[in-house]
Amino acid sequence: MATTDTGQPNDLATIRVLFFGMTGMLSRIPLAILLNGGVHVCGVAVPASVLPPYILPKHGRPHLFTPSPPRWNYELGIRNYESPPHPITSPGILELAAQRQLPVYPVGRLKEADTLDMLTAVAPDLICVSCFNQIFPPPLLALPRLGCLNIHPSRLPHFRGPSPLFWIFHEGQPETAVTVHFMDAGIDTGDVALQTSLALPDGVSGAQTEQMAAERGGRLLLAAIRLLTNGRLPRHPQTEPGSYFPIPAAGDFRLDVNWPAQRAFNFMRGTAEWARPYPISVAGHELVLRTAVSFDPDQVLPQPLLWHGRTVSIQFNPGVLVTAVT
Repeated sequence: MATTDTGQPNDLATIRVLFFGMTGMLSRIPLAILLNGGVHVCGVAVPASVLPPYILPKHGRPHLFTPSPPRWNYELGIRNYESPPHPITSPGILELAAQRQLPVYPVGRLKEADTLDMLTAVAPDLICVSCFNQIFPPPLLALPRLGCLNIHPSRLPHFRGPSPLFWIFHEGQPETAVTVHFMDAGIDTGDVALQTSLALPDGVSGAQTEQMAAERGGRLLLAAIRLLTNGRLPRHPQTEPGSYFPIPAAGDFRLDVNWPAQRAFNFMRGTAEWARPYPISVAGHELVLRTAVSFDPDQVLPQPLLWHGRTVSIQFNPGVLVTAVT
């Protein structure tokens, strides 16, 4: 009998799982958890755009590619790569696929016949998704006999859409959740299978939040697969209206002095990785903020803003935010 990395019996080895993801933590960490848990991942599908150009065929037609991990030359202190000598540089599931010798399927548009033919030939029993940038067409949703499961870092049906963590910080939420749900033709509208809460402490960064969500989501997805194999995975329709948020635009980074200072501080800290300026209007002055330094939820300034060299204290409602400016 096959076993997991911990030596426990593996009852998942007969299920062929095709994993869809990108190059960040929200894909790599869940994939690693599935592999370490004994899930039979038969391949990894990624957007063709994330792969180095030298391994893509002409005209970007999808094909099967198995990456080879680099060899370290200890005498020269450099890495030697198979010809052609161009490393896969983006951290994420590509390196993990190389380490585990998993086939990688670069995909273009999922509706294209060549793409669907390639994925059909993989013959997955289950498709698992964590942070993928395309909507699944009906033929792909119908391909695996056990369906398609997706990890979404919000408490569905709330904060559907491509950038939930941004909007959770924008709306000043003190916590979120991680959801594993069945996929359907909508955007994050399929039946909820499992859900777990995720607290957001003051000042937590977007990267820290993404890592926590990835770890929670990976464990939740592994539990869902185990329940699915035994026919015990629950399905709860999303009966509430919920909410949907699009990809953030430049205007969505604007701050409002009518926010609590705590909300502004956590929004700036949680979205700093976007590397965008935070405009704000204060008492007729238009400022562009860069970095949140601190906040006091109860402080009251004698005037709307006070300068301290390259930092400024701004009166919010309630509290005071201290930030660096451009």
